[in-house]
Amino acid sequence: MKKVFLLSVFMIMLFASFVIAEEHDVCDAGDDNCKIDKAYSCLREEIDDKECENLSPEEKVFSLLAVGKCKSDVLDDSKYRSDLKYTAQALIGFKETGSSVSSAKDWLFDNNRTSIGIDWLLEIESPEATTCSVDYSNSNNVVINEDKTIDSITGSGCLSLSSNGYWLEVNPECYDEEFEISCDQQFLTTLLYKGQNSDTIYVSEKTSSSSSEGITKEQVRSSCFGDSNCDYEGTLWSALALNVLGSDITPYLPYLITMKDKEENEELLSEAFLYSLTGGVDFKNQLLSEQINSKWWVSLNDRYYGTALALYPFQYEEPLQKKDAIDWLLNDAQEENGCWDSGNIRNTAFLLYSISPSSVSLGGGDVDCEDAGFFCSSQINCNGQVLSGYSCSGSFVCCSEAVVLETCSEQGGEICNSNQNCIGTGSLDVGASGLSAGQVCCLSGVCQEPKSTINACEEVGGNCRVNSCNEGEETTSQSCDFSSDICCIQKQEQKTSYGFIWVLFLLIVLVVLGIVFRDKLRPYWFRIKSRFGGSSPPRAPGPGAPPPTGSPLRRVAPRRRMIHHPPEKRPLRRMPRAKSQSEIDEVLKKLKEMGS
Repeated sequence: MKKVFLLSVFMIMLFASFVIAEEHDVCDAGDDNCKIDKAYSCLREEIDDKECENLSPEEKVFSLLAVGKCKSDVLDDSKYRSDLKYTAQALIGFKETGSSVSSAKDWLFDNNRTSIGIDWLLEIESPEATTCSVDYSNSNNVVINEDKTIDSITGSGCLSLSSNGYWLEVNPECYDEEFEISCDQQFLTTLLYKGQNSDTIYVSEKTSSSSSEGITKEQVRSSCFGDSNCDYEGTLWSALALNVLGSDITPYLPYLITMKDKEENEELLSEAFLYSLTGGVDFKNQLLSEQINSKWWVSLNDRYYGTALALYPFQYEEPLQKKDAIDWLLNDAQEENGCWDSGNIRNTAFLLYSISPSSVSLGGGDVDCEDAGFFCSSQINCNGQVLSGYSCSGSFVCCSEAVVLETCSEQGGEICNSNQNCIGTGSLDVGASGLSAGQVCCLSGVCQEPKSTINACEEVGGNCRVNSCNEGEETTSQSCDFSSDICCIQKQEQKTSYGFIWVLFLLIVLVVLGIVFRDKLRPYWFRIKSRFGGSSPPRAPGPGAPPPTGSPLRRVAPRRRMIHHPPEKRPLRRMPRAKSQSEIDEVLKKLKEMGS
């Protein structure tokens, strides 16, 4: 009996563990943390299965970035300290894991050079008419009118009057010169720049001011990274890496900003880098406006890589576009094993690093900034003091105060209520302070009640997904907004449940209990059988009854005799003979005579 009992207990434990294991592999629909943990598990399994030495250079460096793996293989790769983009990505990964980065950083600076293709202008502005001197290896005298136009410039050298009459053009041969400016009235100075053959003019980050007879200094600082020529994508990643390491990246911004709109650079999603480097609202809004179908971004013809890149600067921000993208990633695009893009290591690692950097990525041994009650943000957007000894992911720093958003009116937008959408070419929903629940700030658009714009798939209650349908769904022929997506609808049959396992579990329990308590249950069993005509257990004889002797007498019921009678003979019934026609005529004749 003990063996039967132990076997039953083992079977129960086996079925219970099976159920628990199955339920553990499936995340609830709204459990984003479970889905992200599943993605991290899938990424580590993919890396371990393929092994670091067999991965591509990009797979190695993003594995280092996301989960701290393949460090030695990154160092040994031939691209390390020979390729700008790869070395810069490795620098970010080393910083995240707390590794030394001095040799790679020195190699980057060895590939620093002066950028070309940019026109520089010197602006001198005063609330009153003034006369100024500009000294360098030569000197110029400048007379400025009250309307801020330049009346005259004397002397020869590096400066000349711009075409609009408000600024001074700097000769490219004088970009290394330092200009000292002094005026007889209160004044301010700054440098402007624009791409050659472009009408867009940008203002430098640095602006200087002084009282009358004071001195300000301006110097053109425009650099890039490259071997023989400037490498735009390499400079983007190199500037980002230097920013992560806390180095000054101001000299690289003019080149990156002016060259971002060139045709060959349009697919690089440079706004993601520039927002990370400058914190500029214009770059932020432009980046958010490039989201496709409220789901993804594209860079280098890859929407997973592009979405990871676009979400990188929003690691500690929550714009609506980020929420939409994560909803698409976790509910439509994530595969059953947890990875993305058919187990692509680079894209899965980059996505995880951007949307939810793991604790192993926060290297350096410092205390986590947000766990300590402070706030991570880009350095330029830090609303309080930058705190040392606290770690944030990537190029973000720890601030003593949270970032304060501008109001919608300060951003030049219109507030849309919960029943309205921001509609119009180039329109954009952005966050702003002072908004009520459900409200958004609409830039470059108008607030209108939404119109039905669902596609054929949504009309039949389906969902457009990227790779394959979820469990319990099947594909249909209805179209989605993007031809590469497939339409999935819920299957008609119900989802497979584990109810039968629990029924079997209960049956096993009942069997075990029946075996253990069979002696106590036997009388109840016979009583139940008797109610349905079954035999009863023998009863003891009552008082006064003679004790049985020998074999018990058996009463035989008398046989009933059956008397067989011969069947009674009945006379045959004759059928009346049909009368002939002449007899019928005779009868009719007699009846006629009687009636007359």
